[in-house]
Amino acid sequence: MHVRYTIAECAFGTLLVAATAHGICFVGIGNSEAELEAALRGKLVPAAGTHQLTLERSNDADLASWSALLACYCNGKEHALDAIPLDIVRGTPFQRQVWEALRAIPYGETRSYKEVAQAIGSPGAVRAVGGACGANPVAIVVPCHRVIRSDGAPGGYGGGVERKRSLLALELQNNR
Repeated sequence: MHVRYTIAECAFGTLLVAATAHGICFVGIGNSEAELEAALRGKLVPAAGTHQLTLERSNDADLASWSALLACYCNGKEHALDAIPLDIVRGTPFQRQVWEALRAIPYGETRSYKEVAQAIGSPGAVRAVGGACGANPVAIVVPCHRVIRSDGAPGGYGGGVERKRSLLALELQNNR
């Protein structure tokens, strides 16, 4: 399995975008390149299974375009990310179902974990929805930041709760 990645800066910190030949397989926002590279390896090594995993830092045209689009999104200048091809190399059928439901949440809106569970026809799977959000390898493109607790609290987020709050605030401000 060959994965190329690039690192860029955005309004929320350091952005890492990784892709296979089929599309983006990982998006992360963090505080440092080292932190994000470790997160990338952590997500992809189990996904590679018995296959050899090679990571290559690159700035090819596709990666440059996708990372620029994601940076524009983080800067409030882009709302639609549907055109970015995804290659989610790891995920159970349930997780994939949740991720598709997350992509259906409109920009600037939120849903509770309970509402997502109901939307996929598994109303008792609220905690499992939270687990699927936590396992999401392509943050922002699959907008797990739009899922909050029923009491309105943000809940968890792989990039940190403050980043989640900031992403939601950015979307709500730009959606007015």
